[in-house]
Amino acid sequence: MAQLSPEQAIISSCAQNLEGLKDKGTCVAALSAKELSIVWGLDSRYWKTVEETDPDSHQKLDVSELIEVCWLQIDGKYNASKLTQGVKYGVYFIVKLNTNVRMNGKVTLKLTRPDGRTEVTREDLDKKPKNTWLGLKVGEFSTNARTRHRNVKFSMNGCDGTSWKTGLVVIGAVILPVS
Repeated sequence: MAQLSPEQAIISSCAQNLEGLKDKGTCVAALSAKELSIVWGLDSRYWKTVEETDPDSHQKLDVSELIEVCWLQIDGKYNASKLTQGVKYGVYFIVKLNTNVRMNGKVTLKLTRPDGRTEVTREDLDKKPKNTWLGLKVGEFSTNARTRHRNVKFSMNGCDGTSWKTGLVVIGAVILPVS
């Protein structure tokens, strides 16, 4: 496994204590908010970079805070060749929901496994705990000799395009072994 950047190490270490993260294995990959593709993420009218403090280590890292947007789309990918074949992994978005969170319906979490199969779940973020870091499980996958050189892809979207969404803080994403 490659050396984690300081931001990735913070995200990785905090994953062990996150509410909603049921599989608390050792993190093998952590992607910071900067490493995810956030639609409108570079437009300061819709998103801003803020400093957030890890609740466990008290270290600071840059995260992406949603100001307001109609089209919520966050994508990530990771090369499966960096993972151990035959091990089952879980993918989680690490987020915080501010007290003003408003999604106006469920968000869709989608996982595209290295073999091309997809898994889709829906989460009502308006009903999740506020002002705490959460792990939103996207799905599970494993790799084998045929799929190990492909990417695992994951996304979160609330793309109804008609209602404004706000109050979401994106810390990053983690991939870790599940039991």
